[in-house]
Amino acid sequence: MNILLSVLGLTLAASVGAAPIPADEKPVQKVRTGFIEGWNQVPLKRLEDQAARYRGTYYLEGLHNTRRIALTFDDGPSSYTTALLKVLDKHQVKATFFFLGNQVEASPEPARAALKAGHTIANHSYDHPYLTGLTPAQLWGAQFGRTQRIFKDKLGVVPALLRPPYGFIDDNQIAQLTAQRQKLILWSIDTQDWYVARQLGAANALYNTVLNHVHPEAIVLMHDGGGNRAGTVEAVDMLIPVLKKQGYEFVTVDRLIGTPAYLDQPG
Repeated sequence: MNILLSVLGLTLAASVGAAPIPADEKPVQKVRTGFIEGWNQVPLKRLEDQAARYRGTYYLEGLHNTRRIALTFDDGPSSYTTALLKVLDKHQVKATFFFLGNQVEASPEPARAALKAGHTIANHSYDHPYLTGLTPAQLWGAQFGRTQRIFKDKLGVVPALLRPPYGFIDDNQIAQLTAQRQKLILWSIDTQDWYVARQLGAANALYNTVLNHVHPEAIVLMHDGGGNRAGTVEAVDMLIPVLKKQGYEFVTVDRLIGTPAYLDQPG
């Protein structure tokens, strides 16, 4: 049961018995971008409610207010991963790649290149299902655990970060994945590149979305697989120098939230 507390002028939602949120941390996490109706996306309120209830396990953004930002990419690796790596290297920026197990299995070289370049590799499931219809055995054995084993075999690392496909995950699944020592990483800025890629001027639209919603310790959702991501690659090339001029430092998600990127052994 949740109760509303007011501590030092901060209003926040917390579970009974939970430790108070330190004064130097954000009292709430939220998604800054809007919602596209009719595309079976996770409701923003659901994301924000879960972030409040699973603070320290489930993140929409960093918990502090430093001018740091984490660029994240889903659904690779693909040929667009290779193009993104060139852009990120050009600007000397590190990012976080939430790779699919079946993509790494079929095409490990871009993933190896990302790891070698110092980017963080994270788990985005084996083949991108809606998780809420899966049994506990399917969730780990057929999806995230299977992907961990592929990453260990192909890349030599076992991620400690994961992102649920589409953002849909239920409370029991959060508990199951937390028991596997995973941090769940969602987002505070959804560039909606999966949708905007269908339009002309995609790069400019993505660029404007990020600039209009950027905030301290943002986690930005983009994609390097699953479709035409040329606009995403171009937008990243445009965004980095502008955000650097605004004083933002680009970091991987593990650095943003202060947690190890990898486990010492497979789960």
